[in-house]
Order: sequence, then structure tokens, then C-alpha cells
Amino acid sequence: MKRRLRLLPLSWLPFAGCLSSAPPLPPVRWFDPSPPAAAADLPRASADLRVTAAGHLGREFVIRTGPREIVFDDRHGWIDEPQHLVAAALRQRIDAGAEPLAVLVETFELDLQTGPRAVVRCVVQGSDRRQLVTIAEPASAADAPAFADAMARALARLSNEVALLVRGA
Repeated sequence: MKRRLRLLPLSWLPFAGCLSSAPPLPPVRWFDPSPPAAAADLPRASADLRVTAAGHLGREFVIRTGPREIVFDDRHGWIDEPQHLVAAALRQRIDAGAEPLAVLVETFELDLQTGPRAVVRCVVQGSDRRQLVTIAEPASAADAPAFADAMARALARLSNEVALLVRGA
């Protein structure tokens, strides 16, 4: 009986190589979807702007795969939280002294269901209005660099739409 107990740990020795033979995971890739700043946009002063995001939105890519299904890709991520990326894009376009705005980022995702595209949906709340703004930009391919380019275009369009809303108030 004692001999059998002493040999039991040795019986697992042939399997030890199987546990450590998996290759390491590739490193996480980070992407910057910030739209390029035009020279005229750089000297803007800070507007009275508060941007928040839905609780499930983080730095990892959110990929829509079905009408009621999203997947979180922990191998690809944004360089910052979606609400900070949206706030930076909006601050490039909104004049200082504009009415205070509260923006809720509801969607900041990559859509494979409708086609490869980037989608940003925000609720923009001003002093006397509330409006839903949805921007979708097609991606040239269903890979991370193409999605980052599409998201940069979506953020540029979003900031233009919100700036027009503020000026039209």
C-alpha cells in the first residue's frame, strides 16, 4: 500500500510535458481611433462637456455578431476608454462657451452582423433638448487596423454632427 502511494506522483510525470507545451498567447494589440486634428481645431478651449459611457464599454473591442449578441475581444483594445475618446473628438469641434452638454456613449462597437463597420451611438443632452446620434462607418476589411480606421472616421463624423447640433441650438 505504501509503495503504491509513493509511485502515484510519478504516474503523472509523463503528462507534465503536455501542460507546458502550449505556445504563449500573442501580445494584446492597442489601437488609436482618434480622428486627425485639423490645424484650425487645435487651439480650441475646453467646452463645458461631460461624457459618460454604458457600463459594459471598456478598452477591449466590442464586436457585434448578432442582433442580441456581442463579444468582447481581449486581444485587441483601444488606447483609452470610449468616453475619453469621444470627449477628445468632441472637444476638437465644440466651441468654448457653447451650452453645457452631457453625452452618454451607448454604443462603441465593431459590427460583423451587418458588415464590417464601426458604430458609435450617443445620447446628446443640452439645456433644452435630447437627441440620439448614431454614426456607422464601413470598414475596408474585418481586421483590427481596418476597424480602427473606420472608428476614427466615425468619431470625426460624430464630432461634426454634435457640433452642428450645438450651433443650431
